[in-house]
Amino acid sequence: MAKKILIAGRERNLSHFVSMELQKQDYLVDYASTGKEALQLAHETDFDLILMSFQLADMGSRELSLELLRSKPASVIIVAVDSSEVAQHGQDILTYAVSYVVKPFVISDLVEQVTAIFKGRDFIDENCRQIKLHAAYRDLKIDFQNRTVTRAGELVNLTRREYDLLATLMYSPEILSREQLLERVWKYDTAVETNVVDVYIRYLRGKLDVPGQDSYIKTVRGVGYAMRE
Repeated sequence: MAKKILIAGRERNLSHFVSMELQKQDYLVDYASTGKEALQLAHETDFDLILMSFQLADMGSRELSLELLRSKPASVIIVAVDSSEVAQHGQDILTYAVSYVVKPFVISDLVEQVTAIFKGRDFIDENCRQIKLHAAYRDLKIDFQNRTVTRAGELVNLTRREYDLLATLMYSPEILSREQLLERVWKYDTAVETNVVDVYIRYLRGKLDVPGQDSYIKTVRGVGYAMRE
């Protein structure tokens, strides 16, 4: 069954383009320009996810979210916030939403995040339903929100696939087999004969590892790979 998404946005053109991209992925999308309209639509339809502007014409995202969560506590909410407002309001947003996206954002990245949430693949803390925004291992740090990686404070340039593989490894508290990595990073849902995981592990080690120091990515013989002490 197609997932239902409600966009509550003050910027009609942006909402239109986001809606078009979401519909290309077979999502059913409704639009509301005000908080009052959003509440009415949410009362009539069980939406799987609600994407809202930080500030609507008649109410803010906090007020709207609390009204929605009061009647539908399982609502998944993402807030679109201006970059100038993140420092002041970012942490507060995460008390009522699973995540926020910073405007201007790449629409395709937002669509990927939505899809990942529905597939249960995103970096979500199941205890508090918040997307994990950062992770660190030794002097390696990853920013899931901005898809950046630094080592000892220096930016590491990775390809998209290298980043996805590293993010999956850094987030997981357990050892991941090649099959699990193929499923989560390459989306292979059946067994395939390929050494692509090992090849990309070598790529990552070539960019991350420091001569004379242990590799950041550990090989667990007969099991898979892990990033943990």
